[in-house]
Amino acid sequence: MAVHCIVPARMGSSRFPGKPLVKILGKEMIVRTLERAVRAECFDRIVCATDSEEIAGVVSRAGFEFVLTGPAATGSDRVSAAAQELGLDLVVNLQGDEPLVEPSVLRDVASALESHPDEWVTVACPLNPAEAELKTVVKVLVKGDYALDFTRSVAVEDASRWFQHQGIYAYSRRCRDEFSSLPQSEVEKERSLEQMRILGKRPIRIVQSPYPSVSVDVPSDVAAVEAALTRAF
Repeated sequence: MAVHCIVPARMGSSRFPGKPLVKILGKEMIVRTLERAVRAECFDRIVCATDSEEIAGVVSRAGFEFVLTGPAATGSDRVSAAAQELGLDLVVNLQGDEPLVEPSVLRDVASALESHPDEWVTVACPLNPAEAELKTVVKVLVKGDYALDFTRSVAVEDASRWFQHQGIYAYSRRCRDEFSSLPQSEVEKERSLEQMRILGKRPIRIVQSPYPSVSVDVPSDVAAVEAALTRAF
């Protein structure tokens, strides 16, 4: 079955307004993230879903497709609206602040979605114990192939039990429709973690990645991403 990639992006991030258009070594972050999706070579279609004409213009000038959406409570709600408009079934949601995502991980996620279309799929990678209490780094508790819980902060002495959660989701039309039909849960809003809306209602399959996630959540993260890109050159 065809698997597609939708990258949600909005200007109104509370922790980093205008984040998708921040320049990383001279190129907008949203463009770098879309380029990583291209490198995966596993998607029939790659689309940016945004509520911003400015983001849409940057994406279009870089040669990528976009869909303008209305307001959305979460990235998954935005992806669901875009996928519905485009008539897509199997979709990987690559968050726009993952400009260093490993293409092989995207291939693994797409493959897991094809094999398990009735489950959510997401990614766990090693957790740096020094980031156990850092709330911008999301943690996931894993048993076997599935997520048991997600949180933003764990005790340092408990860090070995947890993985770092990476900003990738994958789901079929059926799973997205179910998610969007549910109200935001109190724990979802409290933790600001959209996956809590579906946890316990549908299995969330974990793809294990050996690559630590280097995402951009706050302005100070840009320097770390630029340093990583410079080392790769």
